[in-house]
Amino acid sequence: MEITEDGEVLRHLTPSGIERVRQIQTLNTILDLQMSGHWISSAASDGDPATLVHPKIFFPTYPAEWSPTMLHRAAALTLRANLAFLGEGWELKDASPSNVLFEGPRPVFIDHTSPSRREPGQQGWCAYGQFCRTFLIPLLLGRKRNIPLSWIFLAHRDGLPPEQALPLFWGPTALSPAIFRLVTLPAWLSSRPSPSWRTTPGVSSEVADLVTRSLLKGLERQLEGLRPRQAAATRWTAYQDQGISYTPLALAAKVDFVARCLDRCRPETVLDLGCNKGRHALAAARAGAKVVALDKDAACIDRLFRIAETEGLDVLPVVADLALPYPARGWNYQEEASLLARLRGRFDLTLALALVHHLIVRERTPLEDLVWFLAGSTRRFLILEWIPPADPQFQSLAGSARDAFAGMTWSAVAGVFQTRFRLLETLALPGSLRSLHLLERLEDAS
Repeated sequence: MEITEDGEVLRHLTPSGIERVRQIQTLNTILDLQMSGHWISSAASDGDPATLVHPKIFFPTYPAEWSPTMLHRAAALTLRANLAFLGEGWELKDASPSNVLFEGPRPVFIDHTSPSRREPGQQGWCAYGQFCRTFLIPLLLGRKRNIPLSWIFLAHRDGLPPEQALPLFWGPTALSPAIFRLVTLPAWLSSRPSPSWRTTPGVSSEVADLVTRSLLKGLERQLEGLRPRQAAATRWTAYQDQGISYTPLALAAKVDFVARCLDRCRPETVLDLGCNKGRHALAAARAGAKVVALDKDAACIDRLFRIAETEGLDVLPVVADLALPYPARGWNYQEEASLLARLRGRFDLTLALALVHHLIVRERTPLEDLVWFLAGSTRRFLILEWIPPADPQFQSLAGSARDAFAGMTWSAVAGVFQTRFRLLETLALPGSLRSLHLLERLEDAS
């Protein structure tokens, strides 16, 4: 694998791989999924069959950064594709969420060489166990034990096997049908491993396919039973609508200011940091931008994903804590890029609304470092909301340490922003101590 300067992925094939890919390219399942945008496209590089070119995905994310509904959509795509391959005598040789990325709210299967020809008479699916570990059990733990996906996938990239999940269920709970079938019984039988697929002499391909299709349909029913519910309300899901920090007039002025700035700047790509339920991310997408929206509250992200999916908006929601960002991972830290590396230099405009004071107060992040980070995240524009120490919410966050921040008014900190930005426009929110600022990144800012 190789990534070009333009972000395209080059896949180098062995001689046997060339023939296998040639067969894969003719499968109707691949063609149908590519037509719908759910399978990565590919082409020979400059006519060389030994090198495949795949287009770049704008912003890659990893399962630890997904909401439950996003994991469910990736699982549904994997299972749907495998059922279709079965009808052509093929199957997916693995079933990992890492095989799926998102373009906005649309899942895209990216492991172009995962399809594998099935053996005559083969019963079952070779990736059955992995599908359960990486999709079904994490969804089950989220539903029954409220365990975040980030806790699972940051510690277990290949999911959680039944024997490790079982201690999280106790007493009669472990015997409830969904848990018993997916966790308890497989954990009890784990000392006697058996393959999830086998070839039985004398069994016709028709019978084997019937058995396999029944198995996959059973997985479909389990997946449907684990479909995430509407995320429960949290402190932050109602934050935008409760009028805690804004009068109706101030909130309307804020929405209008952001809309005017979007119209003035006409960004093609937008990053919304601390997006909450995504009011402004959705506005940017409706204005034609490709949007990535971050928030550490998974309930907010799940709700935003559902809206973007329903309305067909180009918004990719990401569960992310800027104070504890996703690290570079894998061999030599090269397999998965860090969140901060993925954010740098990719967006025409960054939104940082009601965010900076949280990082300064709660995380003790130096202002100079924040300004450096914001300058790195945008290629040109920044819309910043400044919340001064006299603001009631700032004081609530600061608690007994509020006096340490007393001098951080906008006039006092503007000079730090002006080391990397020029100020284009300012709006003082009516009936509030807060202010909004449109800034443009200096050309030599780094």
